[in-house]
Amino acid sequence: MRAWTKHPWVLRWAGLLMRGRHAGEQTLACRRPALAVLPATIELRGPGYANGEAMSRSAAGDGVGENRSPALMWEGVPPEATHWLLLVEDPDVPLARPIAHALCWGPAAIRQLPEGCLTPATCPDGVTLGVNGLGNAQYDGPRPLPGHGPHRYVFQLFALTAAPPVADNDRLLRWLDGNAIATGCLIGVFQRDWRGRVINPPAEARKGSGQSVL
Repeated sequence: MRAWTKHPWVLRWAGLLMRGRHAGEQTLACRRPALAVLPATIELRGPGYANGEAMSRSAAGDGVGENRSPALMWEGVPPEATHWLLLVEDPDVPLARPIAHALCWGPAAIRQLPEGCLTPATCPDGVTLGVNGLGNAQYDGPRPLPGHGPHRYVFQLFALTAAPPVADNDRLLRWLDGNAIATGCLIGVFQRDWRGRVINPPAEARKGSGQSVL
């Protein structure tokens, strides 16, 4: 990426000019036809924020926050599931498809992830980190364009009947279509104003739950 494209003023103007452009929640993995009909029996929770609320600055990406993945815990995984897969996507980016900020999976016996654990150095035993949309095998937190408006970060957990293959995103999604048996989600919201300052998203961006929004 050319250095000038990272200049704060370039990012500010880009955020303002593309404010009305979004990939849209219909592009999320959980909205794929085969996955949208799965029973939403999994309750995914984060002690740092409730569903639909603003994420903490510590969870924001490098240069904005501490880039620490939020703590997660879940229940309601079907007894026949052998594994789970976690995919974190931002459907509010001004692109054709959402950006994946994290991808990982593990055995069904694991039912929680500690804060800051989704890095190669801190990943729990048994958990595999996949390559995210930024090309990194780790969690990369929110860094929405300044002035672009509130961005939702959708943590999608899928219960699986087998261990996922190591594959590119498109192949993995097709694999999920035939191997996921239940799902659950948790939405966090993050926003920066046109100056790049972190602000609390408006109520209309934070209301509702993952079940009703998605």
